[in-house]
This record gives sequence, C-alpha cells and structure tokens, in this order.
Amino acid sequence: MVPLPLFKFAALFVRHISKYGANWIKVQAHDHPKFRAVAARYGQTMHQINMRMAVTLLRDAAAERRAKEKAEAPTVKTEEQMRHDEAMKEKNAAKEKAEKKEASKSIWRRRFRPLPENKAVDLFADVIGDSFILLIASGLILYEYIRAKGKPDVNAEKIAELNEKLKELDQREIELEEAEKARQKRVETLEQALEEIRKASGKRRSLPFAS
Repeated sequence: MVPLPLFKFAALFVRHISKYGANWIKVQAHDHPKFRAVAARYGQTMHQINMRMAVTLLRDAAAERRAKEKAEAPTVKTEEQMRHDEAMKEKNAAKEKAEKKEASKSIWRRRFRPLPENKAVDLFADVIGDSFILLIASGLILYEYIRAKGKPDVNAEKIAELNEKLKELDQREIELEEAEKARQKRVETLEQALEEIRKASGKRRSLPFAS
C-alpha cells in the first residue's frame, strides 16, 4: 500500500493559511494607526526606489544624444523663423536652466512625486504580504530539503544492490568459465588416453602376424 503524502498535504495547507496571514497584514496596515504610519513612510521609500530603477532601466543615453545632435543640427531658416526661435529661447531660458540642473543630478538623488497615503500603504502592505508568503514557502522548501537529506537514498540503495548482483553474476560467470576449461581439459586428457590405448591395442594385434 502506498503511504499518503501527509507532509505535502500539510505544506499545501500551510501555504493556503499563509495567504490569509498576508491579507490580515494588509488589513492591519490600513486599520492600525502606528502600523499605517510606518507603512506610509516605507511605502514612499519603496515608491522612490521603484521609480529610480524604472527610469534607470528605461533611460536610453544613445537616443538622448542622437536627439540632441538632431536638435542642434543647422538648418536653412527664414528671418522670421530665426526671430521666432530667438524669442522662444529667451522665453524658455529659465526652464532649460532648471532642466539642465535637474538632468545633471544623479537618478538616485532625484525625488519623484510621492504617492497618496493610501497607495503608499497599499504598496507596503503588498510587499510585506508577499514577503510573508515567500518566507513560509521558503521555510517549507528548506524543511523538505533537510528532511529528504536525512532519509536514506532509496535509489542509491537500489543501485548498490544491483551492482552487488552484477558482481555476483560476473563471479559466477568466471567460475563457470573455469569449470568449462577444467572439463575441457579432462576431456582432452581422456581422449589422449583413449588414443594411446588404441595405439597399444593395434600394436599387440599386429605382433602375431609379424611372427
């Protein structure tokens, strides 16, 4: 009879319960005042990190350089267009200066627009809840690994048993080959003895005729 996988059933049950634990953490993050304050603060920190990572990954320095070169490329313009461009440059001088100053900063020093408090709390609660589920799953996997490591390896035992049987068969084959060689040698000895007896008998029969 095949034993029931009780540990797997228990692990599945614990994983299912851990989801309720994660949901309870999310509810407490909104309802508990102190927890909500901590969640809002660290949620904003997570939001800033996420935004900086997103900007770093999506930023294409080569495309920015090509766009800048294209914008600075000389073109044939009329006098009216040149006056219009000069006016626009003077109008946007302060804005360009601020943008250059902001662009000169490192991405990891920029401050992005903060999230509303509820969204920051939701972000922190989601991260903590998912981390709780991941922690439970990792603990179960680690326990299963230690538990399986402590058990004897059934496959290794079967392989060792088969190797032992193969050694016995090889030894039996060697013994049979040696027995066959010994039998063959006895047969050859008997044949030689019979041949000598026949020769001796032939000589005795030929002696009366010779006399």
